[in-house]
Amino acid sequence: MTLQFVEALRYGAELERKFGNADIAKVYENAAAHATYAVWKLCWNEKYGLLADTPAQKHFSQHANILGVWLDVIPERYWKDVLAKILSKSDATFAAPVDVPPLTTATYYFRFYLARAIEHAGWSDEYLRLLGPWHEMVKLGLTTWAESPEPTRSDSHAWSAHPNFDLLRIVAGMKPRSAGFSKIEIEPHLNGLKEIRAAMPIPQGIVELHYQAMQEGFKADINLPAGVKGDFVFDARRFSLHEGEQTIAIPKVIKRKKHQVLSELEPIH
Repeated sequence: MTLQFVEALRYGAELERKFGNADIAKVYENAAAHATYAVWKLCWNEKYGLLADTPAQKHFSQHANILGVWLDVIPERYWKDVLAKILSKSDATFAAPVDVPPLTTATYYFRFYLARAIEHAGWSDEYLRLLGPWHEMVKLGLTTWAESPEPTRSDSHAWSAHPNFDLLRIVAGMKPRSAGFSKIEIEPHLNGLKEIRAAMPIPQGIVELHYQAMQEGFKADINLPAGVKGDFVFDARRFSLHEGEQTIAIPKVIKRKKHQVLSELEPIH
């Protein structure tokens, strides 16, 4: 609950600085900083390398550690280790090399915040591995998403549909770089997928993407609405985007001279 309070304070401060009162923003920021320090000082457990749910450190959860990573309560050097530990308790594709205490696992809705933590930790290429529960729900014959594993309380839980958001944001890679999508950044994380077609509405119109992994490399066809520009990022390379249709082709292997600069790799229009 304290970490959710921290999140709310930070959003409030951002809104106040942009549209309201900077003095109020400072009050919110100071409160968030004090709460963040207290959680780290009182709840970090050195033995397990995890945040406990209370200062008594007798109970642990995925929830506290997910928010601890996402909100920078846990130092960056621990992020991936913490995520691997907590996921070893719920996701068969993750394993932890050390002992992990019993954990309260997140319901499907709270895994929205798990995706935020994964993205924040620079682990977006692992996102598709988090969709095991949704594959299982399909196998059960569900046509809407459950709230939690069987026996579930609700088999039509809107919050559990958040992969609709992250398939566009993380996998297809579309996210705003400035308020209102006047600038966009597109950074896909395909994790072995060979082709993706995606479209997403933004205030200015529809962003359309078509990705193809080919024998000779990778190709992205991108169509941005009028007035929108930004960047396409792939394999540590960045390309400028303009409004309208454009194609970016990236060879699988690029041999560069010692001092060759990335600006020599221009999009094919």
